[in-house]
Amino acid sequence: MRQYDIERISRTIPFSFLPEKVMEELFEHFSVEEHKKGTTLFVQGKSRVEKVYVILKGSLERYYESRKGKKLSGKLGEGDVYGGMSILINNAASVVTLKVVEDSIFFTLPVEKFLDVCSKFEHFKGFFTNTFGKWMQNKSYAGILSRQTNKKEYAPSFFNQPVSAIFKPNLVSCSFESTIKQAAQKMTKNKISSIFIKDKNNKITGIVTDSDLRKRVIIKGYDIARPVSEIMSGSLVSVDAGAQVFEACLILMKKTLNHLPVRNKAGKITGVITNNDLLDAQGKSPYLIIKEIKAATEFEQLENIHSRLPEMLLHSIQNGVNTQNLTKLITAFSDAILDKIIRFAIDKTGEPPCKFAFIVMGSEGRAEQTLKTDQDNAIVYEDIDDKSLQKQAQSYFNELSILICTWLDKAGIDFCEGNNMAMNPKWCQPLSVWKQYFSKWIHTADLKDLLHSSIFFDFKGAWGDTYIADQLKSYLVKSLKDWPGFFRHLTENAIYFKPPMGFFRNFVVHSKGEHKDSFDLKMAMLPITDCSRVYALKHGIKETNTLSRLFRLYTKHILTTEEYNDITQSYNYLMNLRFLKQVTTVIDEGKKPNNFINPNNLSRIDQTMLKEIFKRIENFQQKTNVEFIGMT
Repeated sequence: MRQYDIERISRTIPFSFLPEKVMEELFEHFSVEEHKKGTTLFVQGKSRVEKVYVILKGSLERYYESRKGKKLSGKLGEGDVYGGMSILINNAASVVTLKVVEDSIFFTLPVEKFLDVCSKFEHFKGFFTNTFGKWMQNKSYAGILSRQTNKKEYAPSFFNQPVSAIFKPNLVSCSFESTIKQAAQKMTKNKISSIFIKDKNNKITGIVTDSDLRKRVIIKGYDIARPVSEIMSGSLVSVDAGAQVFEACLILMKKTLNHLPVRNKAGKITGVITNNDLLDAQGKSPYLIIKEIKAATEFEQLENIHSRLPEMLLHSIQNGVNTQNLTKLITAFSDAILDKIIRFAIDKTGEPPCKFAFIVMGSEGRAEQTLKTDQDNAIVYEDIDDKSLQKQAQSYFNELSILICTWLDKAGIDFCEGNNMAMNPKWCQPLSVWKQYFSKWIHTADLKDLLHSSIFFDFKGAWGDTYIADQLKSYLVKSLKDWPGFFRHLTENAIYFKPPMGFFRNFVVHSKGEHKDSFDLKMAMLPITDCSRVYALKHGIKETNTLSRLFRLYTKHILTTEEYNDITQSYNYLMNLRFLKQVTTVIDEGKKPNNFINPNNLSRIDQTMLKEIFKRIENFQQKTNVEFIGMT
């Protein structure tokens, strides 16, 4: 090999990770190969990979093949490496189909020497396993489904595309002094359902929609000769044209809007996108179900509404929504149900005697709900000095909470088996009592207290006067600073549950019962949630979402870049598998969703990925153990 070629390989990742002396020994084992344009170098699952290929010159396309055909999943060019993942993870069977699209030259390294280097240098090996993990995370989630379900070929990523892809700038406006009649005529002429209002300086200050005309003019008999500015909505909520369509959907749902102004890169409004635009572009949307919930006028319309969630999620998965956005979608869905039910309940029980906050805990408090979920909620109301009013408030909130929890159950969100619900009088208390609970759990820290803290400390205000929940959160953070010994007990609890992997790297599964030969994915990823909670509470991080906590820990330099990437990739991969398992169980098998998975039903790739992930979870537990207990 020429000196120039040797230097090129030495600069190529991951060979650049190796010591210079090791590379000098490897050089004599490299060979040069040439392949012509049009050559199919490997066929997915059929061709055996016996060398690692470093591309010196040329270009290749890699294809992912499913029952419905093959799909381009990316290109490889000069400096890219192929073969390592196939050798390490897929028993040397090519993980993709690889086709040469330009005459190409390769350096190749025999599998024996490659494996020898991997056995000696973990970081070198880790490049291929971690790269595979990233590839699995970034490729279409529909691709995962396509090899494991019998559904049709999936659509492109609707939710992940920018708003600009389905939005055409079309700014129609009128002046501040224009009459209502003139504005309506202009809307009719342009066949639009909204119009922007500009002030004397030609600046957009508001919007009038067809709904405004109906509700504020026609129904009330308002004089159409009056200025249109009198009926406009002045507080404009907008979205950036480069934002994901998913973000626009969430804004429309959360703000109960039908029209959403769109800004360009300069921050200037260039038009409006409507819910109809989204529906026309997508054909079918989760937005419809959430809009239906928001439009309900009586509880009966919400009965068993949660059963429609699997179909909603499957459609979202088909459109390329990633794990984080799926959980956001479920949160928006759950929030819409909760909001309506509480409003219906208050309509029935009457206005509350004092201010209160309805809080949610556990997975809902962390915004990490899946299809398999139940209620974890409570009520915190303000302290009242008058004893007679105290009894009145307690009686009122007990009645209200029973109604809310019962209706949530009928809507399809099951009662909590542990009775951690607002309808349990113990969890329906004034702020001062909640502070007493938290103080006891922190200072006593027996097994029951630790169980309560793992559920209740991941809380958020979901409805009502949420500043009361914020006060409780601040009290929690301060109390933990004053009693650092609590973290030792919390850590012992966090490292107690281990990933389901035995001493010889075999999966630990149930030996009998309904879930024989399976393990619980929820329990497998529990250490990530628990350890993240320990660190977050220790460092005063008020976020409850696990990924948000991990990111904050990373920005505080508590986690290294490598640790952060390992943990978040592991978390996302396991959450992907949970969603996949739950959706297919409901839709394909007609059963209730669960978190149990039989590793024998997974491909060799998925099995290897799981073992790598469990190893990283154990590393995270070990790090937590050392930092909070001091044991190795």
